[in-house]
Amino acid sequence: GRRMIGRIPHSLETDSQLLIRQLDDALGSGAHTKARAILNDMHPADVAEAFAEMKAVQRSVLVSLYDDEELADFIEYLPLTDAVDVIDGLPEEIQASVLHELPDDHVVDLLQEMEPQQKRDSLELLSDDKKEKAEHLLKFPDDSAGGRMTTAFASVRVDMTVGDAIHELARIKEETELLARIYVLDDNDRLLGKVRLRDLTFSEHDVRIRDIMDDEMLAVNAFADQEDAVQMIAKYDLVAVPVVNGSMQVLGVITHDDALDIQEEENTEDIEMQSGIVGSSADEAYLKASVADHVKRRLGWVMVLALTAIISGFVLHSFGGELEKAMILAIYLPMVVAAGGNTGGQAATMVIRAMSLGELAPTALLRVIWKELRIGILIGLATGLCIAVQIKFTMAFMDNPFALWKVALTVAASLAAQITASTIIGAALPMLAKLARLDPAVVATPAITTIVDVTGLIIYFGSAKVVLGI
Repeated sequence: GRRMIGRIPHSLETDSQLLIRQLDDALGSGAHTKARAILNDMHPADVAEAFAEMKAVQRSVLVSLYDDEELADFIEYLPLTDAVDVIDGLPEEIQASVLHELPDDHVVDLLQEMEPQQKRDSLELLSDDKKEKAEHLLKFPDDSAGGRMTTAFASVRVDMTVGDAIHELARIKEETELLARIYVLDDNDRLLGKVRLRDLTFSEHDVRIRDIMDDEMLAVNAFADQEDAVQMIAKYDLVAVPVVNGSMQVLGVITHDDALDIQEEENTEDIEMQSGIVGSSADEAYLKASVADHVKRRLGWVMVLALTAIISGFVLHSFGGELEKAMILAIYLPMVVAAGGNTGGQAATMVIRAMSLGELAPTALLRVIWKELRIGILIGLATGLCIAVQIKFTMAFMDNPFALWKVALTVAASLAAQITASTIIGAALPMLAKLARLDPAVVATPAITTIVDVTGLIIYFGSAKVVLGI
């Protein structure tokens, strides 16, 4: 979670862009005292936005204007790649101070982003306690709940009195990120429930925690996917979710602001994978990444799809004779093929979204296919009927050896069949990927489009053979 150090976010009336320009001008002209005054009026998130556009010299000066605590607060708002670069450029004593000020979970995020040597050096700069916590968190996968949790949570024992609990919380208040939810544990650190700070505040000091606690046992396993934690926070409207091991011992918590960061990463990953982009760029600004990095992440999938699309060419070539006999078919061929890509992509998007929100389990495959079959038939029939009417009343001017109603029937039937088939394919492929323990977004929209292009050609010319007899 992020903490503030006295600054408040700009209101809607504040022109943060103006402050960013003023800061940029002050740094560019060497007016460091003025820049420092402008920084005092800026939210760290706005400074981070300006930082992304600055040259290396200006970045270095800006960093030097902060004291260690302010710098730690600012670093929390930077993309991890920029934050690692900033820390790497600091003297060792300042690095140690900044790392000490940062929350444990953010330190771990930074360590995971660092090159091996910088990671080892940074670990050595940590205090024994912080180093132990960091090494513990590093044992969990990067994208697991354990890898994203913070150990700076508040807890009390079930057999404590309210007075004892308040005294304990006062002792650890500076080390705790979140006091809005206090977890109740037994003597073996197992989760028994939670208690709110206001429950403690308005209860007599001799009342036992067990008498005022809420026995809510919502928790996520440390090795579960980080997205499971986000779904739980959203579903149950939680301020935070405790992270536990197999024995229900609380290891840490994921707070709502951490959940927002995770959701942003997951959304970015899904969008990129649906577009056939590989690798990870969630923490690297678009303009900061080199052209070579962009090419490396995009080229492979584009080449695979390009080669796969050759199949469409072969199918089209094999039906060349049919096109020569009825050139009117060529007019509607792109429409039939495109309709499949559009409806397949729609179905895939709906299913991937439903699965990401926990609304849909991959075991519901047959139910989804049955639902999408009905949806596809209705959309297909409506669209096919519309096109058939258009052909009947507007294409009479074309030189056509076949009865116009037969052409209309061919196009309408193939369009309805293509939309129905594409809807089923688009919905089924992400679910099959999930059953195969792959990310549903791996079945990217371009891949679905390539598949339904081929099916569309086969359906279209198959219908022409049956209806027109060619």
